[in-house]
Amino acid sequence: MLSKNKKLVVSLFCGIGGLDLGFQSVVTEASRSAGFEIAIAIDNNPKVLELYQNNFPDTTVLCKDIGEITATEIRDIIQHKYQDWDGEIAAVIGGPPCQGFSVAGKQKLDDDRSQLVLKFINLVIELNPSMFVMENVPAIEWKKFAGITGNAIALIEEHYILSKWLLTASDFGVPQKRQRAIWVGSRFGEVAAPTENEVRFSIGDANRKVSVFDAIADLSHLPIDSQTDTWELNQKGEYAQYLDKIFPELSKSSNLISGCLATAHTAATQKKYGDTVPGEKEPTTWAYRLVSDGFSPTLRAGSGNRTAARPIHYEHARVITVREAARLHSFPDWFDFGASKLAAHKAIGNSVPPLLAYAIASQLLMHLEEQQQSSTGTNSFVLTHVLGLQTFEASVGLPIFHSMGQQPGKLNCLAFGLVDGENIKVGNERSPPLSHIGLSICDFLAHCFTESCLFYFG
Repeated sequence: MLSKNKKLVVSLFCGIGGLDLGFQSVVTEASRSAGFEIAIAIDNNPKVLELYQNNFPDTTVLCKDIGEITATEIRDIIQHKYQDWDGEIAAVIGGPPCQGFSVAGKQKLDDDRSQLVLKFINLVIELNPSMFVMENVPAIEWKKFAGITGNAIALIEEHYILSKWLLTASDFGVPQKRQRAIWVGSRFGEVAAPTENEVRFSIGDANRKVSVFDAIADLSHLPIDSQTDTWELNQKGEYAQYLDKIFPELSKSSNLISGCLATAHTAATQKKYGDTVPGEKEPTTWAYRLVSDGFSPTLRAGSGNRTAARPIHYEHARVITVREAARLHSFPDWFDFGASKLAAHKAIGNSVPPLLAYAIASQLLMHLEEQQQSSTGTNSFVLTHVLGLQTFEASVGLPIFHSMGQQPGKLNCLAFGLVDGENIKVGNERSPPLSHIGLSICDFLAHCFTESCLFYFG
């Protein structure tokens, strides 16, 4: 049963759940039970969903292509799960496949995967959440993709106010250079990007950002080999402890960590990796050797049955393990990636770093709570701008006059000139579109304005 304080989230293209982990871990200062809850997670990869379910046992998963599912079907599933659900979806989140836009790929304009952005937006609008988050590679903003993204943006702006962010993972405690474009749509107004929130430690210079060494140095003493995947780690480093605190495990914690299985390199490969200078790429495999006091390059998924080249450990002549990659991506040690190294590295590369997701989710939660507080007082968009004004301009060009003295609890709408779905324009700002709210203009005004105001249209 749903806690009345929980804000339900629908996750599309959920993958392994990096974005979801960040959202479900954000809570309010007043209560740990008043944050987000992932109601349903959808992906078309059954093996990935199996891993997802292992880590999110309370979330309903659905294996289906986004083009073959309807908003009605999703809502029916949620209603069946939460008998007391009021029909509100706080957010739809997801990262449509980025390979069609990525500079690491061929960037073909006719790549079918790029069209999934528009399918994502269409489903968002049908689900009608208060907000949505879409994550992708920065290249999605390039002019060459305007034919794809332009249609998506035009559709978004009919229903939501769109904010665009470019975020770098290393600014939010992730020891990785990963950059991501984030689109945030809100019914209520623009959403400010999260400010740089660097996770710092007392190790060395307290003013520096989290480094590769901070993330994985405590794993270096483990007897990594190609036969054993799980080891006991009795003394965790400060970074690992921080991740466990931000992303607490639902079940009883353990000192056992998985994902330690090493790749069996030939003697020749070990020599090549050992000869590679940290910060440089091995010339035949193009594997980058990590710098202990720097950041990891972006961990990528690769394509087909091949993963992208994995970084070489800064100290050992081998590529990093799954657990080391997970740490560099800010996954906590309890997170299970299964037995396949190939699938695990691919899943990590496809995911949003949880600490970056946590920063995004924190900003959305604050935005929603501010809106809830203002809706109970006098801080709605229109009221803030109308009080003290003689007239303001509706988007259809009709003057709307106001006067004080309305009888408490009543609102007189003498004429209806504002077309449903249009925005109210005040100065250089514009209110959220009305069509998706499901209210008549009279009901909308009654909801937004204080009881002491009387408004006349025409």
